[in-house]
Amino acid sequence: MSNNTLHTSTTLKDALFSLPQGMPVGSSHLREFGVSRQLAHHYVLSGWLKHLGSGYYLRLGDSLTNTGTVAALQSNGVKVHIGGKSALTLKGFTHYLSMGGETLTLYGVGVRKLPEWLQEQFKVSLSNSSLLDEPEEFAEKFGLSRLNNEVHAPFVSEPERAVLELLDLVPQKQTLEEARQIMDGLQSLRSKKLEEMMSHCKKIKVKRLFWLMADELQLPAIKKLDRAAIDFGAKADYILQGEKILVLRNPNG
Repeated sequence: MSNNTLHTSTTLKDALFSLPQGMPVGSSHLREFGVSRQLAHHYVLSGWLKHLGSGYYLRLGDSLTNTGTVAALQSNGVKVHIGGKSALTLKGFTHYLSMGGETLTLYGVGVRKLPEWLQEQFKVSLSNSSLLDEPEEFAEKFGLSRLNNEVHAPFVSEPERAVLELLDLVPQKQTLEEARQIMDGLQSLRSKKLEEMMSHCKKIKVKRLFWLMADELQLPAIKKLDRAAIDFGAKADYILQGEKILVLRNPNG
């Protein structure tokens, strides 16, 4: 098969040009384009594709982006999403932070390790924290939406889920002071969506910490929350030891 034949074939054009720039071509895409392993190997030998690792390829002249890479993982069935501070940054809630130098925070279900080629390209942190009791009908997309509502964009936590993921990492991986600064900018959280996320949150520490900080910052969203619908645990105080000691009291106590 000549380079010219490869270049003009419909399958190659699909593989090279139908996906957004910065997004690797995954094995799921190749199947969708009708590209066999043998044909993909021909494309690699001809220089149109570069083999990144098992099931992933980079197109000629393309450069990986972290969001495109996560979208490719998701398309290949890897159960990860962008969450926490990274999700809030991508959605414009932390304008003073730059995604360029920041660690990309991913949350995974049953994912123990990310591909080596991805970790070589980007600063990535993977959390397997079981934060939410997700309803089955949401098919693992509870509180998630595609970035900018684009069909090939990655699934990213919506702000109401992302803020709980952010607080879940306090104080082990996330400073309390930065979390407070970020929360101060969350003036447009949706009360109904927030109550839904809080009611399915399995971690008492996260729910109490959110309420304490949201109350201090006078976030508008908590004024419409039904506290009785949220399980804040026993009436005993919850002590958080981090940058300073906080007493997280039960808001319903």
